[in-house]
Amino acid sequence: MDTIATYGQQVWGSVDINKQVTITSSNNTFTFSVDGTPYTITLPTGTYNTIREKHESDLVQAITTAASSLSVPVQFKLGGMHYDQKYNVLIIEHTDKEDEHVLDNFTGSANDTLFGTIKFNLSPRD
Repeated sequence: MDTIATYGQQVWGSVDINKQVTITSSNNTFTFSVDGTPYTITLPTGTYNTIREKHESDLVQAITTAASSLSVPVQFKLGGMHYDQKYNVLIIEHTDKEDEHVLDNFTGSANDTLFGTIKFNLSPRD
């Protein structure tokens, strides 16, 4: 019997979002591709907080809400990293937990604020 993995294909960003992040009209679009299909999320302007100790993020919630009308086959999560210091990053995870998918082409005016570059690209796993 095949077991379904706990996690779908994931990409982990490189930008520390464990701070106050301000989104304005000049840094409010986040574009990426899932299996070659591009998606653009436009975030509402405002100031968002991420609290590492509570593992919660207004920013990740805002991204999830902004993406909800797009039928994007991914979910947005808060990830914890630890190199010299602890920090948090945005994780984008495909909802399909069985097959590998390509998540790439991270651009848009908000990319440097929200995601950066791909730090990890992980296949579906338990």
